[in-house]
Amino acid sequence: MKTRTHGLDEREMELVKLLMVDCKSTGDIQAKLKKLFAGTIE
Repeated sequence: MKTRTHGLDEREMELVKLLMVDCKSTGDIQAKLKKLFAGTIE
């Protein structure tokens, strides 16, 4: 059985796992992504 990766490679999936460690809700995910990309969006 193949794991769904949504087109992400192994390194990208590892990054997703690291980002998800402390997330308990979609709000947590959104807050973390907002902080992560804050400098690039400005």
